[in-house]
Amino acid sequence: MTNSIIFKLKKHVFNRLFEHRYIEKRHLHQSEQLMLLVREMIDLAYLYGSDTDKFYRKFIETINVKSLQQRGVIDPDVLLHTPKYNLMCSELKKEDAELWTLLKAGFTTRELMMVYGHTNINSVYVKVNRLRKRLDRKMQELMDDRLV
Repeated sequence: MTNSIIFKLKKHVFNRLFEHRYIEKRHLHQSEQLMLLVREMIDLAYLYGSDTDKFYRKFIETINVKSLQQRGVIDPDVLLHTPKYNLMCSELKKEDAELWTLLKAGFTTRELMMVYGHTNINSVYVKVNRLRKRLDRKMQELMDDRLV
């Protein structure tokens, strides 16, 4: 093997190792943030358990998508840095990547309705279907490019 091939191979292995360590650190951070969120939910239940209206308002404030994103619970960057989804999701907007992250985590449409603060579940269905169409189109383009 020539030196340039060995260098390229070392660089590729180093990049993959760095990518995995980056993702592991992000997952650890997410786990810590999830525990803090659970503790905050317990605190909300303790403080506002007798006042359901206040509890509901505080709960919605706590679990909306912007709040979860600021806490690092929803982190589309983790998804976008994985090789498996990198090709498919590289052109997604940040909002689409957030939704894709939640869908891959197993969130139901009812849960998504609460997280996004929608009052009508049909708006979530529309949002999810539009994302799926974009992803299907991107997947078809990738397959067409590989066949050519």
